[in-house]
Amino acid sequence: MDWAWIAVFGTITAAVVAWAIAEVFRSRTAWAAGALLAGLHSLAAFEAFYGWSHDIALEMTRRQTAALIGVDFSGGIYFNYAFIALWTLDALQWLMADDGDESRSRPVSLAIRGFIFFMIVNGAVIFADGLARVIGALCVTAVVLAWTSRAPRFIGR
Repeated sequence: MDWAWIAVFGTITAAVVAWAIAEVFRSRTAWAAGALLAGLHSLAAFEAFYGWSHDIALEMTRRQTAALIGVDFSGGIYFNYAFIALWTLDALQWLMADDGDESRSRPVSLAIRGFIFFMIVNGAVIFADGLARVIGALCVTAVVLAWTSRAPRFIGR
């Protein structure tokens, strides 16, 4: 196991686990840790796999998407950028606000958390393999169970 594997796959696996802990236990700290780890994952991937080239990242994302789901689409990299930015901004907002996201409208809260959920399902289950997929599936399952056990009060954290 080399540094690139640990840096790229270790950080995103830890981010997914932190996300699940944050959702299950409504933890600001775990939410922020997950966002930070996801950002570190992105930086590590750009260093290890893309040589800090957006064009290479775009092409490799296109190839992976085509190989996995048969769709020739390179825009997935932009979803990844939005994912990192949104989760980071949301984590900062939750850490700085006295009431977290309780004052935020339900549709906004659901949209943010829904997008993050969508990205994690894709990255940690659909596009993952091996142990990473197992961990991702367990985390997604834990979050879905936590969400459904708290329904219908799914408004805030």
